[in-house]
Amino acid sequence: MDGTGEMKRAMHRSEQFTHPLIKEESIEVREYQRNIVSKALQGNTLVVLPTGLGKTVIAAILAAERLLKHDWGKVVLLAPTKPLVLQHAETFKRILKLPEDAIRTCTGEMPPKEREGIWQMAKVIIATPQVVRNDLIARRMNASDWVLLVFDEAHKAVGDYPYVFIAEEFLKRAKSPLILGLTASPGSQREKVLEVCRALNIKWVEARTERSPDVAPYVKKVKVEWVIVELPLEMLRVKAKLENAIEGLLGVLKEAGYVQTRKKKWTRRELLELQELLLKKEEKSEKDYECLAVVSGAIRLAHAHEILETQGVGALNKYFERMDEKAQIKGGKGLISLLEDPLIVSVRREVAAMSAQGMVHPKISVLINAIKEQLSSKPESRVIVFTHFRSTVEDILKKLCEEGIYADRIVGQGNRGNTAGLTQRQQAEVLEKFRKGEFNVLVATSVAEEGLDISECDLVVFYDITPSAVRFIQRKGRTGRHRPGKVIFLIAKGTMDERYYWSVKWKEGNMREVIRELEKKKRSTLVSKAEVNQQATLEEYIPTKEEDKLTVYVDVREGGGPVVQELARLEVEIVLTKLDVGDYVVSERVGIERKTVSDFVQSIIDQRVFKQLADLSRTYEAPLLIIEGEGLYEKGNVKPEAVRGALVSIALDFKTPILWTRNARETAEVIRTVARREKEEGRKGIRIGIKKPGTMRELQEHLVAALPGVDHVLAKRLLQRFKSVEGVFTANEKELMEVQGIGKKKAERIRKVIQSKYSEEELG
Repeated sequence: MDGTGEMKRAMHRSEQFTHPLIKEESIEVREYQRNIVSKALQGNTLVVLPTGLGKTVIAAILAAERLLKHDWGKVVLLAPTKPLVLQHAETFKRILKLPEDAIRTCTGEMPPKEREGIWQMAKVIIATPQVVRNDLIARRMNASDWVLLVFDEAHKAVGDYPYVFIAEEFLKRAKSPLILGLTASPGSQREKVLEVCRALNIKWVEARTERSPDVAPYVKKVKVEWVIVELPLEMLRVKAKLENAIEGLLGVLKEAGYVQTRKKKWTRRELLELQELLLKKEEKSEKDYECLAVVSGAIRLAHAHEILETQGVGALNKYFERMDEKAQIKGGKGLISLLEDPLIVSVRREVAAMSAQGMVHPKISVLINAIKEQLSSKPESRVIVFTHFRSTVEDILKKLCEEGIYADRIVGQGNRGNTAGLTQRQQAEVLEKFRKGEFNVLVATSVAEEGLDISECDLVVFYDITPSAVRFIQRKGRTGRHRPGKVIFLIAKGTMDERYYWSVKWKEGNMREVIRELEKKKRSTLVSKAEVNQQATLEEYIPTKEEDKLTVYVDVREGGGPVVQELARLEVEIVLTKLDVGDYVVSERVGIERKTVSDFVQSIIDQRVFKQLADLSRTYEAPLLIIEGEGLYEKGNVKPEAVRGALVSIALDFKTPILWTRNARETAEVIRTVARREKEEGRKGIRIGIKKPGTMRELQEHLVAALPGVDHVLAKRLLQRFKSVEGVFTANEKELMEVQGIGKKKAERIRKVIQSKYSEEELG
């Protein structure tokens, strides 16, 4: 059967999509989806489509067609987070006419053995990119039978993000490869979009906006409103004092010849660039180190200035409190001097007093009024409020609660100060309650921007303005999908809000121009001759003989890094394991510690490098240290003499040779060269060095880390939560699941190991 012809005839016969592998009446095909799928069948395609217009449906239709044409093949869809993976799985199960167990998910919570079984048995696998990269490197799956690889949030396919490596491996190994990239916002810079196209080997760019003729009938009208908010005199006074403090610091830098002007509105980015310039200076004088402390203080005050302008005195007061805590814990003359400056002391006093009196940013009252007006006219409305800072989320929630408005938050997983994050399970629970209408208002940070299936919203409020065009477009796309919506921008007059707004509007317009330009071009014009030649050089990585295969044992903490990816490209067999000593082991006598220049300098400060190399030299006959990167004497505040002293000590006291590489590829080539030399010398056996726990704390962590699915990071979390090894071992499943990183399945496996009776027969 000609599947492509069958699909096209089905599309034109009815608005309801009919296909042998698609459930009846599961899709109502839209014209733009029909057009995009037809093009995507002809070659690797990047689809740029506004949020909520069915990118996953396009992927499901394409998957059905590929599986019909290649019934021996598999479809793989990649999504950046577990909630997105689960969301796509639900959509594919709703649409595709496949057995329930033919569509499976793979995330980091699953043990490698379980994932290996899924890769063998399932027809459609939806997974996070880190898992796929690791499983490709460890050869737990064979990409040769993948017939479609879908990249959700495809704009991430740049730099060292796993998408780049996965696409390369897929194109190199698959018998019948086809790539589909999906994004609502590929970026505002032409080179960035081109980088994505190169990484995914894109032939076609299929882009649509809300105004595209085949999309417009499906998009509802969105009303956009800008609300200009004026800061009160008290905040303006503090703002002026901060600007004067920054100007004073810049005066020091001007006298030293590092700045030409003492303008008040230096941005944080400009100050960071100045800091980088100072750090790159090879030979630093005492004055240079003083200037580094000064620019560091200016960066902190520039951030404080932005917080005041866009978030208010409450958020600024919390920021100063965090600076206090850092000064007490880590010290640092520069930070302490900054906090003791009379002008900053005055600022802090005023900010603390205003915060204690309950003063909030004037945006809050505008926000409350807008939400009340929306709920008054339409009580069942859904509203999302986006803000950048976690502390502002808490302030908004508090005020909404005081006004009797039902609201909740969605934030990232990490903890911020005294504010706990949300696990992915908790995020999913919050979103489900929002969909069901258990509360009307969702206050969110950037975690709600990318792809999550958040209910259709009647109102989206930008509490502050993001300078990122990608994030700007994703936020706006939360309304106007199925019914008319409204977007409100809250802009504090004369602040960074205004600069960011006009900056992002320019970027958004530029993005549309870039997309229109690329959409008209074929693959031949997207990739230069130099890039084609670069693709050809991949052959250099592939050994010609099977006996040339080399094996390197790699510590799991290095597993997601660029060096391991380069080793995989070099066709080196990778065995990921927990190494107590070193990062790479290539033979029974050679263990390798690898450090980037930044990590090496930091490890001198905390003395970590000397302990690590002492363990390495005791464990392996031939220890090696690889330092990767350039500008060793330009990183951090460590003087060059101290760095040179550490290098001499490593070579003479620890008798460890030092090898230098410029980047991850060179590091991988060095490791492969060492492994090949050891193999040619006949040293085939590999002995994994195990460092015995030395302290009580290390011993406790070692015991808990022996539990299934528990690494040393999780072991520390468990011990912090339950206070002792006994507490961990006696905790029930529900209590274990309260610890970040412990899901239901992992908790079940832990309890099973602890409770199961010992049997010698099973061990035999």
